[in-house]
Formats: sequence, C-alpha cells, structure tokens
Amino acid sequence: MMKTEDYCFVCGKQNPVGLKAQFKSTAGKSYAELRLSKEYQGWSGIIHGGIIAALLDEACVYAGNSLGYNTVTAELRVRFKKPIEPEEKILVEAEANLVKSKLIEARAKIKDSQGDLVAEAQGKLIIKEKRE
Repeated sequence: MMKTEDYCFVCGKQNPVGLKAQFKSTAGKSYAELRLSKEYQGWSGIIHGGIIAALLDEACVYAGNSLGYNTVTAELRVRFKKPIEPEEKILVEAEANLVKSKLIEARAKIKDSQGDLVAEAQGKLIIKEKRE
C-alpha cells in the first residue's frame, strides 16, 4: 500500500500536482507566500476560485492547529474580491481563536503583490484532538 503522508493537495511536498504552499504558523496565526502556475487557472488567465478557497481553508487549519490542536474544517464561507493571474505573488494569512471546547473560529485572507484583497474567508474548525 502506498503511503500518502505529505500528499496534501495544498501543502504536501510529495504531491506532484499539488500547490506545495509552505505555511508558517504559531500562536493562532499562519501565513504563506507563493505563486500559482497556469495549471491552476479556471477562466483563461485567472486562477480558479476553488484553488483560492483551498488556500484559505488550509490557512485557517494551520492557524487553528497552531493553538495546539488537530482540527478539520466544518464550515468555510468565502468572498472573492478580485481575480489573480497565474504567477502573481500572493500572501495568504489567517488567524484563529478558540471559541468553545470543540470549536475554533478562523478568518483568512489573500492579498496580491500590491497588497490588494483578493479573497477572504470565515471558517469554523472542529477540534479532533489536543496535541501533546
């Protein structure tokens, strides 16, 4: 059986078709800088909205997990503000806060190379377990 560790579509280094985003996270915050290639476009010259949503989701989870938990997304609401082109440098950021014993709320955003807002999201994460 093939091992699938490090095969996350968004952040896995071993996934040959993944985004390979390298998130840094601590104390309820996460961020990553990257460029998305043309393979991830929807309409010609515009990165697909599903790819943008996946990055926002991943940022929320990294922020939530940095609070000392393993989490999964229960809900994600995304608002798209403007399109981005392939190879444009973007910054993905998120912040998470423990709300209840089994729930973390997170907010994420993506900005383009000029600092303009591309998309933002609100997420709810379910705590699966506390990390040791």
